[in-house]
Amino acid sequence: MTQRDLPPVAGATTVPFPWPTSGLAPLPWFPFTVAASPGRLAAAERIATRTERAYGYLRKRLGDLPRFRLLVLDRADWPRFADRSEYGLSHFTARGNLVVGSEPALAWHDVSRELHRRLAPAAATSLVRTLGIDPQHGKGPDLTPIAEALVAHDLARFMADSRGARFAAPWLLHAFANYALVAVLGETEPAALHRLGALAEAAHGLVGQTLPVTALAAPGSRLTPFEAVLMQLALTRAVYVAYAERGDAPLAQWFERARAADASPVVPDADHELGRMLTRDVHPALGELVDHARKATYHRAA
Repeated sequence: MTQRDLPPVAGATTVPFPWPTSGLAPLPWFPFTVAASPGRLAAAERIATRTERAYGYLRKRLGDLPRFRLLVLDRADWPRFADRSEYGLSHFTARGNLVVGSEPALAWHDVSRELHRRLAPAAATSLVRTLGIDPQHGKGPDLTPIAEALVAHDLARFMADSRGARFAAPWLLHAFANYALVAVLGETEPAALHRLGALAEAAHGLVGQTLPVTALAAPGSRLTPFEAVLMQLALTRAVYVAYAERGDAPLAQWFERARAADASPVVPDADHELGRMLTRDVHPALGELVDHARKATYHRAA
């Protein structure tokens, strides 16, 4: 949900964590290093447990993950360890740390407010009934649990970057990570997957306000958080359909093909072929997103 992506993480963490000078507290008994800001251990344990589930699933389905650390930080510690300035937006740093806020980013409350404002009243009410109500402004849906679930999205991108997976277009890395997120939740937190699916389906009601997914992570794109979330949810809805019909087999196959791919980008006029490839190799729902993007581009140019 940010305007740009950070450079890919170079590789596994090799430098020991500076515990004495970090000021962070350790959480033992996880298969990766976990450190938290003082007073944030309860949030850190909850997030680390969710990360452990995603870690276990991705290792089982896609292979080994490089070493990483999970840092759960309060606002005071965020600037010392994060590579992004916006507090609470989870991401991998160049040092191989998965940095997560002990509270969600304020942007999630803004997105909730926009959903409440733009969705049809019946859809907005139904979504709040499923997700609960936003604790800050008391109107839109509570997106906090979904924000925390995105650690699976972060881990999938980290795995793709570190193991040399190459995708034909920048937005396909996000599509792959969304598929991984859906599969992780489907296998480890079915109730969370239901909430995510409800959000994606509600956002589909704003399809006329959603930019083509091909603009996601495109060079020079400048997206608001709400625009980026709508595009991500369009991907989520497509891969949700794929997972419901085909399970996680296409995810594993897609990953292996991406690892075997060369670095040649798709030429600008190859969108039709890209749509055919996604329809054949992953699911028609992703191919339909490419077709929608092509039509939207044509109408804007006309």
